[in-house]
Order: sequence, then C-alpha cells, then structure tokens
Amino acid sequence: MSPIIVLKYGGSSVANTEQLRAVARQVIRTKAQGEDPVVVVSAMGDTTDRFLKMVCEITDRPRARELDMLLSVGERISIALLALAINAEGPYEAVSLTGSQVGIITDTNHTQAKILEVRCARIHQVLQKGQIPIVAGFQGVSVEKEITTLGRGGSDTTAVALAAALGAVQCRVMKDVEGVYTADPRQVPQAHVIDRLDYDQMLEFAATGSKVLAADAVALARQHNVEIAVGLAATGAVGSIITSGDFTGGGVRGLVALRRLSALRLHRPADLARVLADLYQEGVQIRGLHSEVHRPVLLIDEIRPPLEDLITQAEWGARLRRYRRPFARVSAIGSHLDPGGKHFARLLALLEEHGARPLWFCCSPSRVSFCVPDGDVQKLLGRLHQGLIERASRN
Repeated sequence: MSPIIVLKYGGSSVANTEQLRAVARQVIRTKAQGEDPVVVVSAMGDTTDRFLKMVCEITDRPRARELDMLLSVGERISIALLALAINAEGPYEAVSLTGSQVGIITDTNHTQAKILEVRCARIHQVLQKGQIPIVAGFQGVSVEKEITTLGRGGSDTTAVALAAALGAVQCRVMKDVEGVYTADPRQVPQAHVIDRLDYDQMLEFAATGSKVLAADAVALARQHNVEIAVGLAATGAVGSIITSGDFTGGGVRGLVALRRLSALRLHRPADLARVLADLYQEGVQIRGLHSEVHRPVLLIDEIRPPLEDLITQAEWGARLRRYRRPFARVSAIGSHLDPGGKHFARLLALLEEHGARPLWFCCSPSRVSFCVPDGDVQKLLGRLHQGLIERASRN
C-alpha cells in the first residue's frame, strides 16, 4: 500500500479557477510519484468573510447553528471544483467529500466545535479504489447530527486530525508563503525561512500571532506526533518541517509582532470577571492579561465601533482607563530563554541599546513577550533580528 500524505490548501491557494487547476496538477504529481494524497481544502479566497458580511447586513445576533450551515458551504464549493479540475486533467479520479461524509465527529459547540473522533472508513474505501479524496476542511458533524464548524484555522485542524487517524507519513500545509519565517519579511527584509522547528516552538509562534498554522492544529499534531510540513502552494516546495526534537542549542529562533493593540486598565480588580465575560460574549479576543500597580491591564485588538458601544454602555466602562496610543506585542521565540540566562540578558541589552522601554513582560523558557508603542516596533524588530538571529547564525 502506498504511503498516505495529507495535503492541505488554504483559501488564498484556491482563490480562482487558474489556481485550482495548478493545485490539481500538484495533487496528480503526488499521486504519480507513488504516494496516496488525501487533500483538505479551505473555502476559496475571502468566501467566508463575504458570507459573514452578508450576515451582518441581516442581523447582529445570528444563531450559531445557521452560521455553521452557511459557512460550511464555502468548503463544499472548493472541494467540488478541485475534484472537477483533477478529473478533467486525468488520469486519476477524485471524489469530493464533506466533513460529515468522512466521519469528522465533533462536540455540539457551534462555530467553535472540537473534533472528538475521525472515522476513516469512507476515505479508505476511496483510496482502495485508486481515487483521490478531496475533503472539506473546517467542518464536521456533531454527536447530535448537526453541521458544525471548527473556527478560524479549522482546516489546518481537519488536516492534522485526518493525518493522525489515517497514519499518514506527513501532513503538508501548502500556503502563500514558503514556510515559517524568523520574522514577518514585510517588516524585516532579512527574515528567512526556518527549516525545522519543534512543536512547542511552533505553538508559541501560533499563540503569539503568527498566522502560518492554527494553534489547535499544532497542539493536535504534538499529541499524535504528526509531522507537519509547510510549503509554498504555487510550487509545492516545502520550506519548514514541524516535528519532535531539539533543533537548537538555545537562543531566539523567531520574532512575532502583534500590531495595533489597545490597552485597557481596570480601576477595580473586582471588575475583571465581568469585563472578561462581556468581552467574550462579544467575541473579543484577549491578547494579554497583565497587572500594573495591582490593577488588571487587558490587551485586545484595535477597538472598533461595536466595542466602543459596549464600553460606553457597560456599568464598568466608566471605571477603566484606555491608553491613548496603540501598542505592539513583540515575542521572541526559541529555547533556553529563562530570565537570568544569557539569551534573556542579550535581549535586555539590545532593548536598552535601542532605547526601548518595554512594558508587561511575559516570560517562559521558550518565549519572551513584551509591549512597546506601536510606532517603535518596525526599527526594533530589525535591530532584534540582527542581534539575536542573524548574529547567532554567523557564529
């Protein structure tokens, strides 16, 4: 039996029919090389965002069940078109399958469902016929037989879950970037692709704002020891491998900056539980929770009009301080970054040389995060990359 490879293509990789045909040719080449590809596809381009915009034009309180019914359609369009493209190209036959058809069983939490079980009988039947299964990412069916979706990044999770259940030799996530970079190359031109990372480091990249892989997918891969390869969809070339093992003797391997964050300081610590509950209800993601002079400080994404209304109307809104300037949270990710160690000391020295005055440190052996004014982050990233990553690679 041929080794099974799970191939996952994101929405930007299948945004039009030309790209779909290019992906079809890649899948066919994989099959011709003696591997059995199982393909997971996201919705085309910005389909999900367009659906959500339409929902907002209808109601500001959509029922979660109906959202799942709507949003799951995008992936069904993608899998059908990709299957048609493979069948038209030949010589292999492709079969499109929804999450429920391949047995992705989830809990009952609409729009943020968790996978409970993957039943692979249908996929094995397709593979035994020599066909190529094209699976809809991001979706499943609940234990109550309702259509569910897995939240942002859910197609990554689908791909890893299938790779684990099928015993695939690798899960290849094909994107519009070559791999995991040492920093965002749009902000740091000297950034380069990291060839190998361990699961813990990749989890830190995902948790601090990198969009290369979803954190849930990486955690699942670590749990089942699924090797993930990240590569460029346009060429099929793999740039980064995420697997078990220690690939560095210590130091910083990458920098992630989360830009334009708003900081809210609560006057009364007793307000914290109520504020967190209200923000969660509104779908506001908490980017950081810190303390300043014994008062809680929340970091959230840039405040938009709906959140402005919540803060104005909430009983606790009059008792918080909003910092006027936006912040950026910079995270240095690697290993042996414990406070007091040489790598942490080097980071502090570079911050001092740059004249940076960081706030709200958060430290662990694999990550150091801190906040600086958003306007300072561009030059700071370049200096840190040069002093922590480029210098280490030359030594």
